[in-house]
Amino acid sequence: MNVRNTKKDIFMTFLTKLIYLGGSFFISVLLARLLGAEGKGIVTALFVFPNLLISLADMGVRQASAYTIGQKKYTVQEIFSSSLILWILASVLSVVLLIGYYLLSSNTNFSWLLIVIALGFVPIKILESYYYGIHQGKQQIEIMNARHMISFIARLISVVLFVWIISTGVFGAALSMLISSLAVVIYSYVKLKGTLNFKFSYIKGLPITLFKQGILFALALFVLNINYRVDILILEHFVSSTDVGLYSVGVGLAELIWQLPTAIGTVLFSSSANSKSDINAANQAAKLLRVSLVFLVFGSIMFVFTSRWIVPLIYGNEFQDSAQVINLLLPGIILVVIIQVLHSSLSGRGYPLIGLKIFILAIIVNIILNLILIPEIGINGAAIASSVSYAVGGIGYAWIYAKKTHLHIYDLLIIKKEDILLIKNALKKKL
Repeated sequence: MNVRNTKKDIFMTFLTKLIYLGGSFFISVLLARLLGAEGKGIVTALFVFPNLLISLADMGVRQASAYTIGQKKYTVQEIFSSSLILWILASVLSVVLLIGYYLLSSNTNFSWLLIVIALGFVPIKILESYYYGIHQGKQQIEIMNARHMISFIARLISVVLFVWIISTGVFGAALSMLISSLAVVIYSYVKLKGTLNFKFSYIKGLPITLFKQGILFALALFVLNINYRVDILILEHFVSSTDVGLYSVGVGLAELIWQLPTAIGTVLFSSSANSKSDINAANQAAKLLRVSLVFLVFGSIMFVFTSRWIVPLIYGNEFQDSAQVINLLLPGIILVVIIQVLHSSLSGRGYPLIGLKIFILAIIVNIILNLILIPEIGINGAAIASSVSYAVGGIGYAWIYAKKTHLHIYDLLIIKKEDILLIKNALKKKL
């Protein structure tokens, strides 16, 4: 891939991600307005464990498929057919675990219909991820970007139809998640139909190879996601669905912010893996992090001073208390972006588990603080606990990355004159 095409891919990926983020934010606001805090809390609680489970059940097959396609040792059809075998196994095990989870859950807001939607969501979401790995391996950046847009459009239409027009409430919101993922799977199937058959075929040794190559990526992502989701799991046992809904607004904003630098990280995975120089790849990631932090810090400061007016204005007066939750989460959100950027770089170069000890430490800190603070100060306690654990993980990972790449930690966190010039030049080109 030449430099011109790479720049085009980065720009289009970034533009698509911005549109997707804006659209996701709009849907979040729409759901908050239509469902209220309690309804939003029920939907958040319903999907928190399925989303956590998916990160492990995926088994890293997406990354493994992309890597194996690049090796050209097997055909794309052989790789996809083998991944389908893993998909069946992962889906069956996940659904069984989910059934057990919901049977043991003390949440009385989960009707059998909502549970069925959540159970159906998991295998579809895993298949969506596997298709993504095929597109990534074939370097089909345009299709990958189109998938984001289809996901957004399908969910928006579903929310408007089922939640707003037909007024099915929480059921419609949950169904929109399933429809959005299913629409992406159908799109990928259609785009690959001429060259790829949806068939199961065992290629000796290949499923095991995909599993071995991918499971490290999955394990790292699973541990990261535990830290991001454990607060909701604990909150369910101490506060009402309304409070969970108020808290989910802050968490939703965090997830949107994390995706801003990831817009380029999607392409950074491939460029890191194919980079002839680890030093160049490390410097590239460091520059992306420094620039991202500048915008995030500036934006966060502005938000803190205006949040008590902005949040009720956007989400409604019912979500007034979400402003404080967001303010408490912001320091941690900024620092955890360090992991979002640098982990993509090191994973692309074959080191997905290098920060595992730091991730586990952050989880322990998160759980302990949540158990101490939530009974005392509710959702604000969860926000403080999460923010502290994010900070521990972010700073710890920055130290590990600096040590691994022989960079000074200041090179990762402190903006340089060249970064300011880069921003100025980029703005001049746009204007």
